[in-house]
Amino acid sequence: MRDRRSFLKFGAGVAIGSVAATIPAMASTNDCGPAIKWDETHDIIIIGSGFGGLSSAINIKRSGIKSVLVLEKMLQFGGNSAINGGWFAVPGNPIQVSEGVKDSPALLVQDQIAAGRGMASEEHLTAIANRALDAFNLCVDSGVRFREGFNMLVGGHSIARAVRTVDGTGGEITRNLYKVAKSEGVDLRNQQYVEDFIMENNKVIGLKVRRNFRYPDLTTGEIVFIKANKGVVVATGGFAMNKQLCKLLDPSIDPTMDCTNAKGATGEVTLTAMSHGALAVHMNMIQTGHWGSPDEGGFGWSNALLSITWHEGMVVSVLNGKRFMNERADRKYCSDRILANRYEDNSPAYPIAFFNYNDHPDDDRVVRALRDEMAWKMDSVEQMATKFNIDPKTLQESIDLHNKHVAERKDPLFDRVMDTAKHLAPPFVVSRIWPKVHYCMGGLKTDLGCRVIGSKNLEPMKNLYAVGEATGGVHGTTRLSSCACLEGLAGGFIVAETINSDNKV
Repeated sequence: MRDRRSFLKFGAGVAIGSVAATIPAMASTNDCGPAIKWDETHDIIIIGSGFGGLSSAINIKRSGIKSVLVLEKMLQFGGNSAINGGWFAVPGNPIQVSEGVKDSPALLVQDQIAAGRGMASEEHLTAIANRALDAFNLCVDSGVRFREGFNMLVGGHSIARAVRTVDGTGGEITRNLYKVAKSEGVDLRNQQYVEDFIMENNKVIGLKVRRNFRYPDLTTGEIVFIKANKGVVVATGGFAMNKQLCKLLDPSIDPTMDCTNAKGATGEVTLTAMSHGALAVHMNMIQTGHWGSPDEGGFGWSNALLSITWHEGMVVSVLNGKRFMNERADRKYCSDRILANRYEDNSPAYPIAFFNYNDHPDDDRVVRALRDEMAWKMDSVEQMATKFNIDPKTLQESIDLHNKHVAERKDPLFDRVMDTAKHLAPPFVVSRIWPKVHYCMGGLKTDLGCRVIGSKNLEPMKNLYAVGEATGGVHGTTRLSSCACLEGLAGGFIVAETINSDNKV
């Protein structure tokens, strides 16, 4: 049995993101000496500073636990949460209430279960959805600004319930939550690489940390041992930037796809927890974002720009100039259909997505996309057809058919909801689309209280908790848009209550 005298040790000098770096080798007891000398002690240590980590920190601190430490691997706080699109599913949000829209956590969960295709956990989704308003109010009370009057129906949802931050990024949330956490006495540290959990039998009692680590060099910094009296919360997000691990888990991942994630999303902490007996589930379910553009790297502007296209415009194949999907469906459906567009040599035939330029000439999403040349202004159907090598007659026919469906408010081809679709006429804003690896559905299995389940007895491991994308088995095959923000923020409320219950604070 590994304990505080015998723990895992990473090999030095291996690049982060490779499986070799994230699966450590056993060290001898001589590496620690007769007993670990703790460099410092805290009640709770949270690994990660995204939505889940910051919400957990604030809620745990407010619950009465005195010493809360947040460790962030990278130089910047916020992780993937800071660069996400700022969409937040909130059933019962103030805009719905003001407009008389009837919604509920149960209706959200119903949509999520349908998207999960039989693999989602209704119990976990319900626990999360029930804290949506708490999470929203935490943001508002912390100074987060949401777009006035904005409440959108996004892909896979049956009702408009997604609010969005003013700048269209999750950074509006993470920046403000960071300020609140710091002002309320949470100890937040960056450049802290967690090398291992220190165990006493099946109980987590602390962490081995490389302090002042400089990504990605594992030889930098100094090793310290930090004791956790009441528990460790894993809020490290997914592992989508660990391409070697993703390929091992899901060999079917298309190599032509980019990734939207921040560089630090490589999953070392998840793998280390697994090496200590934590149960991981759905690790091969790696979701793509169908709103990616091949004309920019990483997350980019395409997510924001295409939020217009999905509602108002249309998508056509460059192979035949015709529509081929329901633009308002969930991510898996759309990604699968986009990826099917191939030339005879199997190379990508990037579909084009477009909407009316004159409806959004000063919209920051349009201005940025045109400036960075990930989209183009096309003054005629002929110009668009020439640029993308499409038969102009067929393209015009597809637009005419779309306009007919707009007038009828019915799409007999793909059953798209046409409530926001617009009559299309040039000039157009046109972009190419191709999915990008985006979100890990798999991770550490938890109970409803965010306690990590052990693989040996399928019971909660003592003092080990997980929230957000670091967990698995929640959404099933597909996570709906705007639900990552909800899951991370809501998890902070749930885990704070659990930790207090476990420690009888």
